[in-house]
Amino acid sequence: MKEQILDFIAYFHLYDLILFAAFALIAMCFIFLSFISFRKKFISIPLFLLGFCIIIAIPFAMRYFMEERFYKIEKDVIYDRTYNYSDVYQYIATITNVGKRNIAGCVFSHQILYDTEHEHGITKYKHMLLNYIKPKKAYNKDIPMDLKVGQSVRISEVMENYEHKGENYITKIECYGKVRHNKDANILHGFYKSKDKEKTDGDKEKKQVADDSGKEDMAAYTEDMKQSESTQSTKDIQRQKAKIQINIDNNQIPTEQNIQEDELQNNAIAPTTPETQTPQPQGIPPQIMPPPAEEKLPPNWREERDRFNPPLLKEMPR
Repeated sequence: MKEQILDFIAYFHLYDLILFAAFALIAMCFIFLSFISFRKKFISIPLFLLGFCIIIAIPFAMRYFMEERFYKIEKDVIYDRTYNYSDVYQYIATITNVGKRNIAGCVFSHQILYDTEHEHGITKYKHMLLNYIKPKKAYNKDIPMDLKVGQSVRISEVMENYEHKGENYITKIECYGKVRHNKDANILHGFYKSKDKEKTDGDKEKKQVADDSGKEDMAAYTEDMKQSESTQSTKDIQRQKAKIQINIDNNQIPTEQNIQEDELQNNAIAPTTPETQTPQPQGIPPQIMPPPAEEKLPPNWREERDRFNPPLLKEMPR
C-alpha cells in the first residue's frame, strides 16, 4: 500500500503537490481543533471525524482533479481488440488535451478483469470489488509526450503473444504533468487538428486500420487452409499406401474391380469442386469422311472401247 501511494505521488507536478498539501493541511486543522476542544465532546468528536474523512478522501479527490480538471483528455478509439487468427492485441486511439494544464506523459494501462457474468452470490461481488481495486492482471506502460492544451496526439500500442484472448478487459489512459522521461526518450508531439477535418481523418484512420487487420487475418486464414489441405492429402496418400501394403502381404493382386472401388473411395474423400468450376462434358467430335479414291482405268481401255459392238436392232414386220 505504501509503494502504491508513493508511486501515485511521484506523478505529481508542483501544482498537484500544492493542492495535495492544501487538503492535508485542512484535515490536520480539523484534527488539531478536535484536540483543543477535547473537553467538549459534542464539538471535538465531529471535528476529529471530519478531519479523518478528509485524510481518507485525499487520494480520491486528487485523482478526480487530475483526471477531470487539470489533465482531462478526450479519446477517439480507432482500434481496440485482438486479431481473429493471431494472438496479438492492438490499441490505436487519438487523444486530445481538453484540461487546464499541459500534459508531459500518459500511462497506458491494460487490465484483465475477473469474470462476473457467470458468477453468483458472494463470489460475484468479490470479483467486482477486485476488478476495481486489484484486477486479475495489469499491463502498464509510460508514454512520454509533449501535449499542450487543445492539441491532439495519436498513440498505438501492440501486445504480441497475448495470453488473455477471449477474457474481459479494460484499457485506460491516465495523464500527468510532471516530466519523468529522459532526454533520449521517444517523445510524442501534439498537433492542432481542425474540427472540419477531424471527423474525416478519423474515418480514414479507422478504415485503414480495419483493412490492414483484415489483410493480416485473411493471410493467417489462408495459411491455415493450406496446412489443412496438405495434411489431408498426406493422410490420403498414407491410407492408399497402407491398402497396397495389405494387399501385398495377403498376396492379393489388385483386380479391375478393386481399382474401381479405390477410385470411388478417393473421389468420395476428395473435396468437391464448386459448381462454377466443374468441367463441362465434351461432346464427340464429328467424324471426318475421307475423300473417295479415284477410279483407276486399265492401260488398254482405248482398245476395249473400239472393240465394243452394239447389238443390232431387228427390223420390225410391216
